[in-house]
Amino acid sequence: MVQPNDVVNVLSFFDEWTRCIGSGFQKDSLYRFGRFDGCYAQWKDIRIAMKAKAISDSNEAKTLLETTHYHKNLGSNDPKTSPTAGVIWDLKDVPGWYEDV
Repeated sequence: MVQPNDVVNVLSFFDEWTRCIGSGFQKDSLYRFGRFDGCYAQWKDIRIAMKAKAISDSNEAKTLLETTHYHKNLGSNDPKTSPTAGVIWDLKDVPGWYEDV
């Protein structure tokens, strides 16, 4: 049985891929790294999402989605996974807003 969209939403991975191939993202990639991004990780994520969508067990599908580039690098609120950490700005051990004034 196909997984419902609340378990596996293939469109979110497609949106991430289209964002990657867009001119704004490519301009940022050229500025940050000196090269265009091939968006291979996002394309691989679409393939993983399609595979997870076809799996009948929802827990297995969720486990498969945890292996995606999006989940590991962009899907969390952890600043350490920011694509600009260490490239544009230095990541601090303790952010400035936590320091006592």
